[in-house]
Amino acid sequence: MKAVVVIADAGPLIALARIGHLHLLREIFSDVLITATVQQEVLLGGDFADSALIDRALHEGWLQVRASPSMMASIELEWLDPGERSSILLALDFQHNGQTPRLVMDEAKGRAAARSLSLELIGSAGIIATATRLGMIPQARPLLESLRASGYYLSQTVMDVALKAAGES
Repeated sequence: MKAVVVIADAGPLIALARIGHLHLLREIFSDVLITATVQQEVLLGGDFADSALIDRALHEGWLQVRASPSMMASIELEWLDPGERSSILLALDFQHNGQTPRLVMDEAKGRAAARSLSLELIGSAGIIATATRLGMIPQARPLLESLRASGYYLSQTVMDVALKAAGES
């Protein structure tokens, strides 16, 4: 069986930290990788108030930084933001080495690019739905609503899919 490598983009880290549930990533996946680019986005990005939770996860060791991969000439991803691009490229590095990467990503453009490259995806809402199914949290709806209330964009479609996956539809 191939090892699954989990790589997170900045958006889900920020979203889950914002609602005090960054720990769900550790509980579901054990270890999560981020690129150095994503680390800079979440820790040095400026106005992100909950970056201390991410910094603590890095010090605890379950959130680990990997060097941002250099651009692969055959893959055109310049239209993505640097964090998404570096996360996808890191996932492709693992895929090329025979491992199964899973990206934790919310941004629609990044998800579309990852899908076109046959990468596995899960987003913040999917993490919350999974945690509910696994009994780590009692209900998904309150956390999804907290995300929305905090200003994090979740479409109604994403909400509905997550609630259905959590068994709350």
